[in-house]
Amino acid sequence: MKHLLTAICIFAPTFLFSQIVNIEEQRITGTNDSVRWYGHANLGANLVKVQEEILQLNAAAQVEYKKNKSLYLLLLDGRFLRAGGKDFNNAGFAHLRFNRKITDPLSTEFFTQVQYNKLLLIELRALAGGGLRYRLFKDAAGKNRIYAGMAYLYEHNSFTDETGDRDWHRLSNYLSFTFRPWQGVKLSSTTYFQPEICDWTNYRLSTEWRLDTPLGKKLSFFTDFSFGIDEALPTDAPTEFYTWLNGLTFRF
Repeated sequence: MKHLLTAICIFAPTFLFSQIVNIEEQRITGTNDSVRWYGHANLGANLVKVQEEILQLNAAAQVEYKKNKSLYLLLLDGRFLRAGGKDFNNAGFAHLRFNRKITDPLSTEFFTQVQYNKLLLIELRALAGGGLRYRLFKDAAGKNRIYAGMAYLYEHNSFTDETGDRDWHRLSNYLSFTFRPWQGVKLSSTTYFQPEICDWTNYRLSTEWRLDTPLGKKLSFFTDFSFGIDEALPTDAPTEFYTWLNGLTFRF
């Protein structure tokens, strides 16, 4: 069991999975204004046997297309981790988003998403909605920015326990920023708040903060902290989560 817990701690950053997908962070870090197409795909599989067998499968993809005032974004992600005959992660999502710029600081957003998370008793969560995104601040160099967004979304939930199916109408609000106070240093944060329109005790809250600090020309250190609450889950499912990741990034 000691070896099993050690291995799970090594793999832990890959299976801590929030139920609010941080689209804003993907858009800020992934967009390149000089190209129309942007994308990447990652596939991974690990099989480890010490005292217990550990199987890990990961798949993720991001595709982005920009033309004139329009932006299309597709995100796909699936994660599975089994250790000692028990599932420690079994989750995935697909998200499609469209942005259309109205004026320089104001854009419309429309999105749809499907996801599942067996550990949180979510058989299927499907949602769709739309709203506005507004740039509150941008400095002359464009390196420091603050955005706010508000949208309406309708979601359908199918849970694996006796809770059954639930449908809700929500507001989806977020505030995000990216600051670069010194050369190579970047602080970014995104906070979402998604209450049910008629019952604000049924809400989801998620916040993520990331700091990147250079250690040389090609090496940098990052620390990333995320915290979330989901009050829409069944009674037996965990409603709070947090992750704190630290690591090194090498660019070449």
